[in-house]
Amino acid sequence: MDLRNPPQHYWHCGVRQGGKKERMSVVNDLSFAELKRTIVDPCVGGKPFSVSGLIVRSSKDVSEIRISWTQYPQKYYADLHNQRMRASNIADMATDRRTLVFGEGKDLTFELLFSGDEASPPEPDTTLVERLCKRLPQAARVLANRSRKGRQAYEIADEYDVQDLLHGILRAYLKYSVQEDPLPKVAGAKSSRADISIEELKTLIEIKYVRGPEDQRRLFDEYSQDLVLYAAWPHLETLIYLIYNSSDLKDAEAFERLAGNHEVNGRKFKVQVVLS
Repeated sequence: MDLRNPPQHYWHCGVRQGGKKERMSVVNDLSFAELKRTIVDPCVGGKPFSVSGLIVRSSKDVSEIRISWTQYPQKYYADLHNQRMRASNIADMATDRRTLVFGEGKDLTFELLFSGDEASPPEPDTTLVERLCKRLPQAARVLANRSRKGRQAYEIADEYDVQDLLHGILRAYLKYSVQEDPLPKVAGAKSSRADISIEELKTLIEIKYVRGPEDQRRLFDEYSQDLVLYAAWPHLETLIYLIYNSSDLKDAEAFERLAGNHEVNGRKFKVQVVLS
């Protein structure tokens, strides 16, 4: 694995202090940015760090540390293990389901903590893309207030205006290819397009523009259909659902409950809802 461009999800870390009989403290389903900030950087720098409530003050106190990457979240492997146990009529009360990822995933402990390669920072990831989506209204306000310069204001009146502005900002930050309309026509769908795709990050961005409180029902109705449409994209791991002008909705926070891990037609991916 090229750690200069690591996958964003799913990362796990387990730490044990003392002998083998001591319970391992485990944290699951971290993003790479979270893993690097909270565990890798402090550990490599000789600073204290915490894993699931266990505070590690010195590497000398650690008898075992493991960092693993998996294709799917921890619950996927826990559910699979439970199914196998039930099929064998075994009541397994001993296995810590949090640690199954270390057997199922790719062990990258040495590469991240002990290889000595500290000079190469990770490439921009979906965390940065999500942050740029959240800050989009601030950029729009700057472009809308150009009267003192005698220039025509950049007005955002629909999804296309939002898409053009976001596209330009992403191209300024990312060296990756940022494309529009990457999807083929899917039977039964009203749309055959996604607003923005970043194939190297396995990320699609769907933009919704809110014109008033009555759009609450429309966006909910479109959401399920959008998931079916975008699940057809073979690279999809993250769908960012950007709702622009969300303050005009009746209950914008209700859409945040739609975020999380999804599976549609056999494809697993994560939805991140951004209220902008």
